Amino acid sequence: MHTTKRVLLAFGVVGIVASSLTTGRIGHVIWLLTAIVCASPLLVRVWRDRGVVAAPWRLVVAGVAVRLASDVVWSVEDLRHDGAVPFPSWNDIGYLVSYGLLMAGLVRATGGRARTALLDASIIAAGLALVDWMVLVHPYLHHADPGGPGATALALLYPVCDLVLFATGVRVLFTDAMQSCANRLVLLGLGLLLAANFIFFAHAATGGTRSVALLDNVLWLLSYLALGLAGLQRERPGSVAEDHTGDGQVASRARIVMFGGAALIGPLAFVVRQDGDHLVVPAVVSATLSLLLVLRLGGLARVAQRRSADLDRHAGELERRGRELTEALAEREALEHQLRHGALHDPTTGLANRALLTQRMEWALTRTDDQGRHALILLDLDRFTDVNDAHGHGFGDDVLVAVTTRLRGVAAPADTLARLGGDEFALFIEDVDPLRAGHLAEHLRAELKAPFLVGARTVHLTASLALVHLAPKAAPRDAVADAQLALRAAKRSGRDRVSVYRPELRTARETFTRISAGLRHAVDRGELAVHYQPVVELPSARIVAVEALLRWSPPSGPVPPLDFIPVAEETGMIVPIGAWVLEQACRDAKDWHDRHGTSLTVNVSVRQLAEPGFADQVLRTLARTGLPAAALVLEITESVFVGVADDAAPLLAALDGLRTHGIRVAIDDFGTGYSSLSYLTQLPVDILKIDRSFVPTDTAAAGEDHAFTRAVLQLGTSRHLPAIAEGIETQEQAQLLHDLGCRLAQGYHFARPGPVAQVDAAFLRLNPALIP
Repeated sequence: MHTTKRVLLAFGVVGIVASSLTTGRIGHVIWLLTAIVCASPLLVRVWRDRGVVAAPWRLVVAGVAVRLASDVVWSVEDLRHDGAVPFPSWNDIGYLVSYGLLMAGLVRATGGRARTALLDASIIAAGLALVDWMVLVHPYLHHADPGGPGATALALLYPVCDLVLFATGVRVLFTDAMQSCANRLVLLGLGLLLAANFIFFAHAATGGTRSVALLDNVLWLLSYLALGLAGLQRERPGSVAEDHTGDGQVASRARIVMFGGAALIGPLAFVVRQDGDHLVVPAVVSATLSLLLVLRLGGLARVAQRRSADLDRHAGELERRGRELTEALAEREALEHQLRHGALHDPTTGLANRALLTQRMEWALTRTDDQGRHALILLDLDRFTDVNDAHGHGFGDDVLVAVTTRLRGVAAPADTLARLGGDEFALFIEDVDPLRAGHLAEHLRAELKAPFLVGARTVHLTASLALVHLAPKAAPRDAVADAQLALRAAKRSGRDRVSVYRPELRTARETFTRISAGLRHAVDRGELAVHYQPVVELPSARIVAVEALLRWSPPSGPVPPLDFIPVAEETGMIVPIGAWVLEQACRDAKDWHDRHGTSLTVNVSVRQLAEPGFADQVLRTLARTGLPAAALVLEITESVFVGVADDAAPLLAALDGLRTHGIRVAIDDFGTGYSSLSYLTQLPVDILKIDRSFVPTDTAAAGEDHAFTRAVLQLGTSRHLPAIAEGIETQEQAQLLHDLGCRLAQGYHFARPGPVAQVDAAFLRLNPALIP
């Protein structure tokens, strides 16, 4: 597109120069060819896009096309008559039609709505009318040879048409159509056309011939060149909408300049015509111009009045909105205060929340002048969920409010008391020595043990507390994390106590985290293994059962079961690991059972028993591996039922269901729990395993060890429960237990735990007669 513009511009310049320097027929041909080539891009573009180009601009381009055709006719007649074209002639019809099309298109381009633009255009056209009178009409009437009334009327009609075309063009000039470069070039082309016509008519008014002078010849070609360039623009002519914003009521600086110029034309006309001759027309035109200016000023005054009224109305509206805004700002400030308070305080108790506690701790721990020690007490109500379950969460909230009141009675005004969520509270004390902080923690614990009267109910509570002593520059997040570790230790130690943080707790937690991370992938990585320890019959030492024992050997080295089994139980990973152990042990024990008739003992945790479908899983495992149900013993600890006494019914039901299929249940570490003897009447038990701590040593006299062991054995005999003594390390212990009536034993004296191959060797050593 840019290359085409440059080519057209170069061709136009060359054509203008060539036509100006060449006379005669060749000059006419060059001029005509240049005009046709320069105007053709606009004609072709509008014809190609006629479906999308606005109708007013199609009329304008049609007027240009008719004008160009008339120029062709005029040039042909000029060549035929050797420069003496008759006037009037046929080409004058084309010129007049061209004027009509151009004016119709420009009038329609404003949509008939730009009344103020029309008035402005009339003011400027009235000023130009004086110029036309002095330069064109008056000289023509007094100096030119009119050639009859028809020729005179036609000669005067051309300046009038130019004046009207100029006025309509100025009207479009005051609209938004001028935003388009194509539209500006079209109006520039029409302006050059009018300038060329003015020069041509001025030359004709002096009585000369109608031959084309050099200057108007150049201006006509420039007009066609501008129109052609308009057709090469990216946007189409008429692609910008006209002004629909109120007819341009406010006069722009350009309009004011043009108004001033138009107003000065009248006085200048009188100055030029000092002889007083023929001043009627200038006087009339000047009066008309003055009237138009007065009308325009009146319009501006009305606009100013409307704007003033609008401003007054807007001022009142702004004042009203200002009052509303002031009220809204006050409401917003109150709301922001509520939001800030809500963001930093607990809605139930009104205490500080975790965010405010952290802010207070950061401020205290980062003070530059802080040389003292601080303390953080974390407090958690024991079994508070029982209160919510029994009486509802609404009553639970009332209890929390009562707890808050009691805590506030202990805390000092300078201390920060916060609720961290649920039934967990925190108290941050600044500048306190460790001894006083410890006494305060115990005071809090004692206060919470006193009964609470909430409504018509009396509530008894206890609390577990954690105490952390903070040095200056400590991190609040680390302090809370340390307090959480100490609180967990208090819970594990039996609740209703104060646990002071010590570094060993963090070390233990880090170990817990490390073991937990390793256990998650231990099965997939093949790091777990099942070892077995034989259970023998006394006094023959024949193997009658094997106990499955889990071992973990990560790349960093073996981890003792006492370290990783509790982690697996707390994290719940004991469930998938236990299922894997059961599957593996049943597969290994199937061969021993087939050859030696031995049983398999597998330890089961409370997490496994509490899993829905645990009994079905055990039965499916037996079905897959082929091990008979009578050959499986599930080993549980007595403390499992003591710790979940309120929820033991589902566990007991699962065990009873398994026993109906022939699976036996053994109580491990019997004697270490609570009320062991009484629980024997309630638990589904088939075998007792006496803890090693109650197995008499070979040097022990007939004292408490013997008495307790004898009592357990007698109890088992009375209830038809066989007993297995654990931890037998010497022959003397084995003989002593046999003498006390114990028939089953387990320990290093007979065989150490080991893999399948080691157990096979133990069978060769202890059960040789039964090997097929």
